[in-house]
Amino acid sequence: MMHVSSLSILLCTYNRAGLLEDTLAALVSLRAPDACTVEIVVVDNNSNDLTREVVRQAAGISPWPIRYAVEQSQGKSFALNRGLALAAGDIVALTDDDVLPEEDWLVRIVEQFRAEDIRFVFGKVLPRWQTFPPPELLTTAARDIWGPLALIDYGDEPVFYDDSSFRTRKLPIGANLAVRREAIEQIGGWRTHLGKVDNTLIAGEDHDLCVRLYRAGLYRGLYDPKNVVRHYVPASRTTRKYFRNWYYWHGRTMARMADVVYVDLDLASVPYVAGAPRFVYRQFLHQILRWLRSAGRSDALALVAHELKLIEYCGFLVESWRRRTSVMHRGGPRAGDVALEHAPR
Repeated sequence: MMHVSSLSILLCTYNRAGLLEDTLAALVSLRAPDACTVEIVVVDNNSNDLTREVVRQAAGISPWPIRYAVEQSQGKSFALNRGLALAAGDIVALTDDDVLPEEDWLVRIVEQFRAEDIRFVFGKVLPRWQTFPPPELLTTAARDIWGPLALIDYGDEPVFYDDSSFRTRKLPIGANLAVRREAIEQIGGWRTHLGKVDNTLIAGEDHDLCVRLYRAGLYRGLYDPKNVVRHYVPASRTTRKYFRNWYYWHGRTMARMADVVYVDLDLASVPYVAGAPRFVYRQFLHQILRWLRSAGRSDALALVAHELKLIEYCGFLVESWRRRTSVMHRGGPRAGDVALEHAPR
C-alpha cells in the first residue's frame, strides 16, 4: 500500500492537434480522486501544427494545472524523460494523445495504489474505430496480432503481476499505464534509442520499461479490467500493408532491445553471425517452414500470423546487420551499445 497525495498525467504528442484536443477535453472532465492533487504534463515533440494553441485552450478550462514543454530531440522516449523531469506526482499516469479515458480512470488508479503494495497499474485499451475493421481482426484468436492496433484486453478479472509471472503474462502498454514515480526514476527513465525514434515505427519503450522494473526487483503490479481507456484506431491501421510495415519495424525494434527480448540469455556469450545471434537464423528458418506449411491450409488467420512473424524476423536481421555495420565503421562498440553490437564469435 502506498500513500498517494499527488498524480501527474503524462502524455507526449507530435502533430496530432485534432486528436489531442479530444484527449485533453476528456482528461479535464475526469472525476478527481479524493485527497490527491492532479496535474497534466504535455510534452510537444516538435509539432508544427496547432498543438500549442490546443494546450493553451485546455489549460483555460482545466480544473488542474496543465504544464507544457517542447522536447527538441525527436523520439517518444526523449519526450517521456522530459515529462518525467517536469512531473511532480507520486504517481505518473501515462496515456497517449489519441486516447479517451473513462470518467473514473484517475479514481481507480489512485484507489488501487492505496489498496495494494504495487509499483504499477494498467487496464484495458479498447478501440474507437474510424471504420469498422475486417471481422477476423475482432476474434479472440486475432488478439495475438493486435500489436499494430495498440489494444489490450486481458479479460474481465483482476490479475496481479510479480516476478514469478513475468515470463507468462502479457505486458502493459503506455496508453493506459500508471507507475510509481520513484520506480521509474530508480531505473533511470526511458532508454532513448527506443520510442518512435526519428519518426520511424521503432517502439519498445513500454516493454523495455517493464523488463528493467523486473531486473530491479520492482516488478509488482495489477491489471485492473475496469480501468479502461479508448484508443482511436484510424482505418489505415487495419490494412494488411500497415500490419506488414508495423511487424517489420517491430523486428527492428526487437534487435535494438535484444538484451530485453532475450532477458534470460547472456547475449555476450552466444555465437554471432553478421551481427545477429546465431540462434535467430535458426528461428528464422523454422518460421519460413511454418509459413509454407500454413499456405495450403484453410486457416487464413494462421497464414497471416505466420507471414507477419516472418516479416518480424526479417526486420530483426536487417537491424542487426545495420547496427553491426555501423559499429565496424566507427571502430567498435561504445558505452551503452546493446548486446547485438558485440562482435560475432
